Amino acid sequence: MRKLFLLLAIVLVSAPASLAQDYSNWEFFIGYAHERANNGADRLDAQGARITSTGATRPVDFPSKRVQYNGVTGEVVANVHRNVGLVGNISATFHNANFRDSLSGQTFDAKLSRYTLLFGPRVNFRNDSPVIPFAHALFGATRYNANFDDDDFTCPDTNETAFAMALGAGFDIKASDRIDIRPIQVDYLPVFFDNRREDGIRFSAGVKIKN
Repeated sequence: MRKLFLLLAIVLVSAPASLAQDYSNWEFFIGYAHERANNGADRLDAQGARITSTGATRPVDFPSKRVQYNGVTGEVVANVHRNVGLVGNISATFHNANFRDSLSGQTFDAKLSRYTLLFGPRVNFRNDSPVIPFAHALFGATRYNANFDDDDFTCPDTNETAFAMALGAGFDIKASDRIDIRPIQVDYLPVFFDNRREDGIRFSAGVKIKN
């Protein structure tokens, strides 16, 4: 009987340790990000103007379209449960744009940037395999900036910040006790500039460090 109680005590003591090893309290991710998002032409049309050789200003009409941004993304995750984590996500993506004014035929070069900061819950579908799928709903803001190289274009404000969301999913593959590889994460990324929704999508991949 004494041996039975001793065995039971060992099981009870070791059980929490086994559960703790199933997931880490903190996770840190860094990776490459590719976004397909709007070039912001409508906002530039409303505020910007072309400067003529005489110094006069004329309106512009840039085509609004989805372009490809490339950059980096990172996140910090606090796992409050085996299957639930709280995510803080940040990304910075960039695009070299050529805006062609349909009114004058003139082309203007600009460097576009998008900075996104998001927070929200994530559900991890942990299992006995090394593959861990996840899904999340994140909320925050995106800041858009257009930096024009040409002095023939003027715009009083090329910076704008708006409410943003990321509804996405992906999966991690366990490489070691401290490292996971994330082959793919896909996020639907709507941003609400001027109370209008601009739909975007973000692909990311990278490495996750577990602590």
